[in-house]
Amino acid sequence: VISLHGGVTSYGLACVIIVSGLFGGMCVGFVSSMLTQYAHLPHLLSSILTIGLFHGINQLVLNAGYISTSQLSTVLDVFHSLQSYSELVVLATIACVITGAGIFFFRTQLGYAFAIYGNNPRFFEQYDISGRFVFIAGILISNALAGLTGTLIAQKTGFADINMGFGIALFCITSLVVGKQVMYKYRAFPVIIPVVGIFLYVMLQQVLLKSGMNLKYFTMIQSFIIVCILVMRSYQTSGTRDQGIDHLGV
Repeated sequence: VISLHGGVTSYGLACVIIVSGLFGGMCVGFVSSMLTQYAHLPHLLSSILTIGLFHGINQLVLNAGYISTSQLSTVLDVFHSLQSYSELVVLATIACVITGAGIFFFRTQLGYAFAIYGNNPRFFEQYDISGRFVFIAGILISNALAGLTGTLIAQKTGFADINMGFGIALFCITSLVVGKQVMYKYRAFPVIIPVVGIFLYVMLQQVLLKSGMNLKYFTMIQSFIIVCILVMRSYQTSGTRDQGIDHLGV
């Protein structure tokens, strides 16, 4: 284990960590997208198989289900100068930067291509454009960001557990479903939907925590909320042709 401190080495280490997190996520996305596009497996099934595959690889590489990162210099060391500011200010600034970057990206040609593919994958076939490239690029970018997020979380908490992130899929689905339901009239601004969904998700979690409820039951509550929203949307659209319903059911 190599621990680097100070000056240029800290920035160099930060770059290595960021690139490693992005590359690791891209590897997962690459395998999943290849199984979907070339092995013709349903994307949900290919994702489940990929999770199982890389879960075994992690066990083989780590040779343990848990590893401590508290003794390592991390990318977070670079931001020690921000300690004079409150955590809320720092997090709010980071959230604004990420949201702005997302808005900018989805105004590019590739961003528009992602949006079109999500609504109508066959659109590209009509114009002899490779929809396969758009799908693979989208999966690579999303998984790269997920890998970077996992890397930063592991460094922030001081440890990495092989079972970390198993609940993240339900978290994402809950945030998107709630965000789409609340922001149903504002679909012209798709970047706002997950931001609002995550905010409401965290707010609900904090309310339950403050009320003294054991959060080990929160997964059950998440599932119950999703079922209620989908059933409600089902009744609202029964007998009508609602073009707004997507693969999430909202």
